[in-house]
Amino acid sequence: MNIRILRIIFFIPTLFLIACQPPAEVNKYTPPISKDFFQNSQVINKSFDDLWDMAGLISNDSYQLSAEDKVLGEMVFTFSSDDVSKYIDCGMMNDEIYVDYIYRIFESLLDGQINIKFESINPSSTRLSVNILYKFISKETGTRWMFETNKPKSILVGNPAYGADPYRECRSKHYLEASVINQIDEF
Repeated sequence: MNIRILRIIFFIPTLFLIACQPPAEVNKYTPPISKDFFQNSQVINKSFDDLWDMAGLISNDSYQLSAEDKVLGEMVFTFSSDDVSKYIDCGMMNDEIYVDYIYRIFESLLDGQINIKFESINPSSTRLSVNILYKFISKETGTRWMFETNKPKSILVGNPAYGADPYRECRSKHYLEASVINQIDEF
């Protein structure tokens, strides 16, 4: 038999075997695993006035006081961070943290608003509540994830990979909430 014919005989079955293989998984999204509820309110054994005065001092490089109303017992801080994966969890894309994937592909930013509420319980105790509104933004696509403490958000992405789940879920890791509560409590 001719060598050329033998090559064709081996090539055709090999071609069929390769063509019948399932496609390799590309850009497989996995949502966040944690579904933890964060206790974002606690009673602190300090008077309303003392706690109010201390809370105004927590501004730092990450967050700054933007509004306050002592009569209502409310303070609002704005924040932004380049370390997105420290504060929020939006799952995984393949083996990469999703927010890091978005930053690498499209660039992104995280900012938001820290809402603090003080309620006097008695002359020596105050309830402190912290709720954060997060805004995670893909700069190139303009896709925005807006969600709050204990209220994750699923959004439809513009161009998911073919056959991929078009929804992405983002939630707080509660790092920032715990940090703010601890800072105020430790004064």
